[in-house]
Amino acid sequence: MRSAIRCIGAATLSVVLGAPVEAGPVQSLLGLPDWVDFSIQFTSEPMGGIQGGLDPSASSWFQNTVVGLSVGSGLNKPEKAWTELDHWQVNLELTNQAGNPNLNTELGSVFTLQTLVNPVGTWITAASVERNRGESWWSASAGLLSMDPDFLVTPAMNSYINSTLNNTLNLLVVGLPINPFVTPGVKVAAHSETMGSLSYGYFYLDPETSIASSLGVNPEQPQVRGGVQALQWSTNPLSSRQDLFEPIRLNNSHIPVERMLPAPEAQLGGYLASTQLPSMEPAGVGSGLNRGIYGSLTWPLKLPLGIDNRLWAAGSLSLDPENNPFPTFLGGGWLSQGVLPNRPLDVLAFGFSRTSFSPTLSPGATYEGVIELNYSIHLSETVQLQPVMQWVINPGGEGQVQGIWAGGVQLNLNL
Repeated sequence: MRSAIRCIGAATLSVVLGAPVEAGPVQSLLGLPDWVDFSIQFTSEPMGGIQGGLDPSASSWFQNTVVGLSVGSGLNKPEKAWTELDHWQVNLELTNQAGNPNLNTELGSVFTLQTLVNPVGTWITAASVERNRGESWWSASAGLLSMDPDFLVTPAMNSYINSTLNNTLNLLVVGLPINPFVTPGVKVAAHSETMGSLSYGYFYLDPETSIASSLGVNPEQPQVRGGVQALQWSTNPLSSRQDLFEPIRLNNSHIPVERMLPAPEAQLGGYLASTQLPSMEPAGVGSGLNRGIYGSLTWPLKLPLGIDNRLWAAGSLSLDPENNPFPTFLGGGWLSQGVLPNRPLDVLAFGFSRTSFSPTLSPGATYEGVIELNYSIHLSETVQLQPVMQWVINPGGEGQVQGIWAGGVQLNLNL
């Protein structure tokens, strides 16, 4: 059972980025014009077992490099000065994955401990035309797209490293175009300052596998036919709290501190996937009709620890558990900025998740859980370092593997 599910995990788990990365120092070094944004983002996640699991000595280094290019007349203009043309931009993005993607298999867990893990090679991860909202009421994009980050993404989960905590609510329906997978699609959204944003997306799945393999990657996913639709509403229930949009002012300093934590958010959405697989369908994958609902809440709170804090909770529920390999997900956590003196931009993160297994597709398996504690060290806008500890509960879901204690670090270079 684990090997079949591992194939799905390898094909769909990824860091929740989705949109082309923002321009960094390379932009200035190359002297590019204002209507071009070019950037390179490098992330590595060395990690290894400490105790428990099938092989406590197992270790892995995995990394990805994202090269992004955006072209648009409004990229470096104030939004108030935008004409209609300035709302539009073209995005291109390539992602290279490299390293050992098998740490979770060697340790005995179903889900990857490193959020970056996907089949190695170079992927096309964006090729789209996008209309940015600016100060208008609508936005849209079309082309080769992933569902994330516009759907299924809780911003607070970007603070974690385990794949169940830093991805699209651990939703692993076969064929869903989750980064680095892309497929022809369209997204439209309407925005209101008082009522929030309502987004709709449609994704045509037939060419997804061939696009993934176009640059030589073995996507480890069967050829899928069908389509996916998603509808999502999100809003900031505390939009009147202007202080949450402003820098943090400390009593002992006249210099304001940038907020590193996500804004408050309530989110509710649903998806409808209709997929067909080849007649020799892999065991434990599931296809056909897949419907589900999901939601999340991110809320600020005042604590004696740190200068800014958030609690968050998120979950998803499949309405077709016989076709969905992991029909329920529950997660939650706490984020605290500036816990240590003189480190106001660092973030401490604690999180937990529980993912269930389909009794039809994985008989005998119940759930796999994760607890994570990490600390993000903000060295500069270019370099961030994030040590992490993880405890995997009931690895494999069948009660046959000892709990896994693992540790590692994530290194981010924003170039």
